[in-house]
Parts: sequence; C-alpha cells; structure tokens
Amino acid sequence: MNKFLIPCLLLATVISGCGGGGKLADTPIAPIAPSIATADFIALASGASCANLRNRLFVIDQKQVFWDKAGSCADAAYSQVLYGNTPQNMICSSADTIAGPKTSCTDEQYRSMFDTISKNLDKADLGLGSGHTVQKLSVPSGVSSAIPFVSIAAPLYYGAAPTNIVIKDAAAWSKLLDDGQVKKDASGASLSVDFSTQMVLGVFFKSANNCSVTQILKLSANGQKLIAEFSDEENVSVQSCDPASNLASTPMNLVVINRIELPVEFINVNATKVAFNTLDVTTGSGLQTAQNVLIKDGTAWAALWAQHTSNSGVILPGVDFSKRMVVAIFLGSKPGGCYAIADVSVWRSGAKLHVAHHDRVPGSAELCTMNITTPAYLIELDRTDDPVEFTAIPLAH
Repeated sequence: MNKFLIPCLLLATVISGCGGGGKLADTPIAPIAPSIATADFIALASGASCANLRNRLFVIDQKQVFWDKAGSCADAAYSQVLYGNTPQNMICSSADTIAGPKTSCTDEQYRSMFDTISKNLDKADLGLGSGHTVQKLSVPSGVSSAIPFVSIAAPLYYGAAPTNIVIKDAAAWSKLLDDGQVKKDASGASLSVDFSTQMVLGVFFKSANNCSVTQILKLSANGQKLIAEFSDEENVSVQSCDPASNLASTPMNLVVINRIELPVEFINVNATKVAFNTLDVTTGSGLQTAQNVLIKDGTAWAALWAQHTSNSGVILPGVDFSKRMVVAIFLGSKPGGCYAIADVSVWRSGAKLHVAHHDRVPGSAELCTMNITTPAYLIELDRTDDPVEFTAIPLAH
C-alpha cells in the first residue's frame, strides 16, 4: 500500500474544541422538572421521520425544550424547534422547506435565544453561556447511517501531533496549512475546504514514525453522535519514508465531510481487523459495471473469474469455500484513466463485516496514459454469514 495516497491531518493548538466544542452530558445535572413533558417529547423524537443524522432533545433552564433533527432526505432535511414545557407549546421553529429555509417565532422575546442556539448546535451549552442550564434528554439511537467522505492528500504532520481533531472553521484550517505543519501529497492536490458546508476530521499515528499509516475507514451517524472508525498500522523501516525532510513527521489522515453538528466519537478498530489474502489487483478487469460481489461457492467463483479475466486463460486461484469466501470490488468502466483501488481494509463492528476501499481519482491536471480503466480488487478471507457492508473512500486529487 502506498501510504502517500492516504491523506491525513490536524493540530490541537489551532482547534477551538475537538468533537464540536465540548461534551454534552447525557445525565442531567439535576432532575428534570415534573412540569416538562419529557415522555411526550421523547415519543415525538422517537417517531420522527428524516432524523437519521441528528435527533436530539435538550431541556433549557427547566423551562423550554429544544429539538434538533436532520436527515438525508430530499425535502425537509432539517428542523429546529424551541418548545415550552409541552410539544403543543411551540415557541420558535426553523426548517428546510420547498421554498427554502423558514424561521418563525410565536413569541418574539425568544427569537434571539433561538438564533443563538441554531448557530451553536455543536456546543455543550448551545451557545447560551453559563447563565443558562442545558440538559440533554436521552433519545433512543436510530439505525446508523453511513456518511460519505473524501480523504485529503496530506499524509504527514510535522511536530508534536494531537490525538484526534475536528476542524469547523477556515481560520484554524489556514493556520495549520500556513504554519507548514502539513506535508502535502506530491500530486499537488488542492486542500481547499468550504467550511460553510463542510468540516474536517483528523486522526494521527501514536508516534512520529513516518513509515506507518493511520486511516479513517468509516463514518456513521445514529442521530446522537458521529462515529469515526479508524485503524493504524505500524511499519518499521531503517530509512525514512519522508526523505525530503529531516523533521520528525507523524502519519495522519484528514477527511472532509458535509458539516454535521454532532459530537464526534473516534473508535480504533485495530482489535477487530480481519486478515485476508489478496487474489488480484488490477485497473483492467473485464467487468465493466461497478459492483461489490460476495462469493461463497466454487461455481460462482469460476464464473466471476472468467468474466474478470475476460476468459484469457489466467489460472483460477484455488479457494477452500468450506472455510473461506471471496470479496470482490469492481469500480466499473472509468473513462479518462488514472483510476485505481489503492488498498482495502476489513474489520468487524456491530455484527457486520466491514470492507473499506480507498479509490484513487485523477486530478483535473493529471495526464493519464490510459483512456479507460476498470479497477478491481479481489480478496480471500474466512467465511462468515454476517452481513457485509462496503465503504468507498475517494482519495482527493
């Protein structure tokens, strides 16, 4: 695996708070007042549609309840509502509508408070400050939704690296880049981020060992938090893997996602990584359609191999399907060349087998020698009946 294809990132000193500005306590600091209809609010949130990304309830000053929800749907993708002590007492609301964002308040004295909250959804105090008490109600977590992301072309960090970071503003991002603490990929890929709609997450290797690798493999949201699953791999080498610099450099991985105002939990999946054998890696598969394939019998394997190799007579790799299975990833026909699958990672999480693949996507200025590529990556691993979930990670160029 070429680690310099896997982007990375960030600096604790330039961040104003990792994970989105602090931690929200799930346990109230005092009992919720009986006058707050907590059961009715929880029932309202639990039955909500289009709430797979965010679905949270907060009690403010033991008087009001704030509901924040968002989902991956075409219309009405988000809404925030400030209530009195019951769901029937709506004070202010803001929502995505067909006609565009719409905000209204039935009691104007709360508009300023509502505007502050809506702009500080990632803050523990919702931006209200020490003069207010904010308590989080426990809403049952929904089914996790995968969050697409792009890996940034910046593989190394110079200096004492932070642990995990979240960057949500251009000033912190610019400071990081301007201070020269990030080694950019040799491709010259753009590191521009639109922080009005995007954010950056970063993980760092445990030490300044520039031949090692760390990667974010999957992002998902369950309505209450954003979960970043990552792994690292220690590679020891006598020679530096960063010969252009004599500075100590730490492997990192930075990714860009659409902005989501949730606390972030980073989970290292090293302990549940699954070993596999690579059967074939190519940019010239005979299969022209993008697809992920799971093979558990010899007949299906022989048929897939014949399609993959275009019946060229390449010897079929033997697989003991009583104990093993084949996972095959095909990106399909990619005009313009330079496409490839850089690497694959496999791990177990949530009673599923997860397969993540980093896909090299050519930059606009790259000159590709091939007109069409059909990338494929085929692996063999222990047989399982667990569901298999695939994550495609584009490498920014």
